[in-house]
Amino acid sequence: MALHRFQKGELGHWLRTVADNAQPGAAQAEIPADIAQALQTLRCIEADDEGRWRITDKGLLALRMEEPGAIHMR
Repeated sequence: MALHRFQKGELGHWLRTVADNAQPGAAQAEIPADIAQALQTLRCIEADDEGRWRITDKGLLALRMEEPGAIHMR
């Protein structure tokens, strides 16, 4: 099975969506199954006890790397 090929900025977009969904009382945005599977394969997200997606430490690092002020962007 081929892994999803993320376009520039797409990884950060979906990780932010997962992070927003994890906030208490947040409206739940739909995450396509192929995107969720790719993020899980990359170990950027994992399911919590209730079956909702949450960002892993690796996913948090990926989000920080997407920020304009990231050290590699200077």
